[in-house]
Amino acid sequence: MVNIKPNKIERVGFFLRPNKPELGNSFHILRELFEKYGVEVSIESESAKMIGEKGEECSTLAKESDILISFGGDGTLLSTARKTFYYRKPILPINGGNLGFLVDLNIDEVEKFIPLLLKGEYFLEKRDAFKVDFKWRESEFALNDLFITNTKRMKMTTVHVYRFDERIGEKVLINSYNGDALIISTPTGSTAYNLSSGGPILYPEMVGYVLTPMAPHSLTQRPIVLPPSIEICVSSGSDSILAIDGQKNIKLEKESFAKISIHSDPIQIIRVKNYNFFNTLRKKLNWGYLTNS
Repeated sequence: MVNIKPNKIERVGFFLRPNKPELGNSFHILRELFEKYGVEVSIESESAKMIGEKGEECSTLAKESDILISFGGDGTLLSTARKTFYYRKPILPINGGNLGFLVDLNIDEVEKFIPLLLKGEYFLEKRDAFKVDFKWRESEFALNDLFITNTKRMKMTTVHVYRFDERIGEKVLINSYNGDALIISTPTGSTAYNLSSGGPILYPEMVGYVLTPMAPHSLTQRPIVLPPSIEICVSSGSDSILAIDGQKNIKLEKESFAKISIHSDPIQIIRVKNYNFFNTLRKKLNWGYLTNS
């Protein structure tokens, strides 16, 4: 998919951070800013209900908006991306939370950015997403990561990871992971749970992902960066769960299969022209930070 900007931005659709009704006043300010430039503003029904407004169903909002706006933190951006994935609309994240590693535009910067946005003076950052295919249910999508662990706390799980080898026409074992959990993250998710568990940072526009074992039974089980498509088999003494972006859990039966791949259509995030990934690392994670003392 080629990154294509909307010809004209006439309608925006808002998604607000759940359980945060205090965002209502800020949303009203943002709505007035957009309407001042002749842009129609709509809000998703659940977000609207939270702040006492009338909203639109997610599918209708995503279909009829030129761009979508996630107003909250990183979790709100992840949720908005998953809910609206099929509509392929660019997402502008506005920070209404705390750290907001993926969300770099603060509310006090929006007024200056809107004229630039309407003139097309921004860029679309491509972020790959996981597609997870199951035999027993519909597919799922993840922008950040997948987390596989035992349903029972403190119980070890075993995850067998395979890759399809085209040379021989069958799956070949990459590794079997024994431990508390296995984290499978996109480049976007590499700065999240993966990083805190000892995994490497991947540049956002890389194609591929990283497998990071959490509290592995063997000290030789280390993170590994893999090419775009793998297939996993989950095996444990009892059932396991697959957590998607830390927001949705799917039960995996013993020896059940889930195929994980990089979706051909990336998620597009609207960025100011001077956005720099490494500046964000230094500013919000103190990456490579040196004090003067």
